[in-house]
Amino acid sequence: MTVRWMPVLFIVGTSLYGWGQSQPKQCFALTVKQVARTLSDKGMQISFQQVSLLAKVVATEPDPTLEVLSVEPVDDRSAGQHEEARFRVKMGCHLRGRCLPFYAVVEVPEEIAGQATNSSSALGALGNLVSKRNEAFTIRSGAHARLVMDDARAHIEVSVVSLENGMTGQKIRVASPDHKQIYVAEVVSANLLKRSF
Repeated sequence: MTVRWMPVLFIVGTSLYGWGQSQPKQCFALTVKQVARTLSDKGMQISFQQVSLLAKVVATEPDPTLEVLSVEPVDDRSAGQHEEARFRVKMGCHLRGRCLPFYAVVEVPEEIAGQATNSSSALGALGNLVSKRNEAFTIRSGAHARLVMDDARAHIEVSVVSLENGMTGQKIRVASPDHKQIYVAEVVSANLLKRSF
């Protein structure tokens, strides 16, 4: 009797697993207050009224740790429509997969923008720090490189695309150009990675 029920139980079990995987995951909206808090933690006294998001941004957890990816000035004051210096700040979640990178706009009043110890100069300084941090990467996400795989009997070279930024000696994920194969490899140079198999 139990042998006859095994296929039925197997089908029910796999169906329940698939149903559980197909249920939508809960998303939490990120707010301007979270962005302002992150910028304030970096040393810029920014209130949430000075921050606006360009789109609705969601994360897989209610209060993820955010990081600043880049800062650039927005020069749209040609018609004199804004009395603030505006900056486009690219942000993302510190932990991979918690949210997609997004942009926020930070406005700083012009009368403050001329002073040396202000939020605007802090944003500029942060922009310099971000670009210096990015320059430290040996290989950038999206860069094409060559992956060398060695063992005692074989030597294989494959063209790959970097899926992450990485520094020399760091292990990062790379993919074949068609993204069908994913490898973890050690960065040797800007266009060379290695691993054993």
